[in-house]
Amino acid sequence: HDALPICKGLAKIVIVDISLNRDQDNPQLIFESMNSTGRELTQADLIRNFILMGLEPQLQTKLYEQYWRPMEVDFGQEAYATHFDPFMRHYLTLKTGEIPNVREVYDAFKQYARSSKVSGVEGLVADIRIFAGYYCAMALGAEKDADLKAAFHDLREFRVDVVYPLLLELYHDHVTGMLSRDELTQVVRLIESYVFRRAVCAIPTNSLNKTFATFGRSLKKDHYVESVLANFLLLPSYRRFPGDEEFKRELPLRD
Repeated sequence: HDALPICKGLAKIVIVDISLNRDQDNPQLIFESMNSTGRELTQADLIRNFILMGLEPQLQTKLYEQYWRPMEVDFGQEAYATHFDPFMRHYLTLKTGEIPNVREVYDAFKQYARSSKVSGVEGLVADIRIFAGYYCAMALGAEKDADLKAAFHDLREFRVDVVYPLLLELYHDHVTGMLSRDELTQVVRLIESYVFRRAVCAIPTNSLNKTFATFGRSLKKDHYVESVLANFLLLPSYRRFPGDEEFKRELPLRD
């Protein structure tokens, strides 16, 4: 009797099989326009299919199994549904220097994928997979190192997602050996201090996304930590890093 509800449920499933002509039909366009549930497709769905659909079946399977599926597993089902779109927005911000509109991430991705910056579909998927791993470590608590894990956790408490384009760059430089574990921890704590002090000093947050989108451009990476500090200290008034005096003055007054 336990199987009965399952059988009844299976009886309601309708499988639609659509055959397309590879020379005449564009499977991606058809995929974009078909959506019988009335629920918008996520940017993740559109991006995955944009990357994989035009490929030969063998390559499609290889890229999905080698890169895309492991990435979905890293996120976990729930987090993949809610975090992939923001991750892709941060990834594109880092790669292009432009912050895509929340509703136009897919369009921005198509533009980036077709640009001269991208050499081949496999390289693109592999790169997304690598950066998604960094994101999971920082935004979803998957980091193994205790000090870094604590630093990322504390920064997450502030709910300032705009820091992730810079954090993705920092984490990549850490993985490739330009930034030691201790230096990365130090820089994450600096970012935390910057965000917290600005909140206490009631400085509007609307410039933060631009600050972090372009921050990495002017870093001198042979003197990484000093360069991050210098960058913070050189920010103009409305983007400033509040000094000790301003912070001490404002702290007793803030709720």
